[in-house]
Amino acid sequence: MRDILALCKVYMINMMSNKFAFVYNLLLPIIYFIYKNVTLTASKSSFSVATTETIGYFWAYIIFVTILNNVVVSLIVQREQGFYKQMLFVVGSKLKIIIAIFFVQLAIICIELSIFNILVMILVHQLSFKLLFAGVVVALLSALPVTLVGCILMIFKIKIESVNILLGIILFGLFYIMSVPTSYAITGLLNLLNPLSFVTEMSLQVQNIVFNIGSFNVEIWLQMLIVSVFYAIIGIYSISKFSVTAIADRV
Repeated sequence: MRDILALCKVYMINMMSNKFAFVYNLLLPIIYFIYKNVTLTASKSSFSVATTETIGYFWAYIIFVTILNNVVVSLIVQREQGFYKQMLFVVGSKLKIIIAIFFVQLAIICIELSIFNILVMILVHQLSFKLLFAGVVVALLSALPVTLVGCILMIFKIKIESVNILLGIILFGLFYIMSVPTSYAITGLLNLLNPLSFVTEMSLQVQNIVFNIGSFNVEIWLQMLIVSVFYAIIGIYSISKFSVTAIADRV
């Protein structure tokens, strides 16, 4: 536990020194939300199903991009730069390193969602502690499964120069799948295999419960549980195969 706490301090300091990451994780979705929903400032609104669904998309983006950039990609970059190997030599466990960086980013995600939700409350002229609570709950429930499925990228030979291109392709692809009309898309359980759809659906379900605008849907929660287990299997396998040696040293 001491090793994990020490690593958390290291990763938190490192994260705070790289504030540019917040531009993609938080600033861009805030600007886009204001642009798309500027009319909300004209009158007092309430949290309807449509509003919660819209918020869910932005929560999904913030959670997924933060995890992808600051956990998965960060570990790949650390491996290529030799920092991961040094940390592993010190603590003696790759699991401790991953747990530490995950805890740090989970805290960051909760802060990012809270900032975003405060902006939403300002736009709709409505103070809602329920919205803040719902955001934290979604982060706690979805961050781990999304991190585990994202770990699949760690088993591929990805160079630092290719990371940004790969992230762009992944985000574009996942958002495109979400935008496909329902009549043509794969729905239900298979649709939740898209991490963005998974977080968006969880956001909607949690907000429905918190704001009492929908009933507890046992079927959907069961589907999300099944998908979470599937994500966990992928993550465990990927972490076990994650190489300590940089690609340049293996060639």
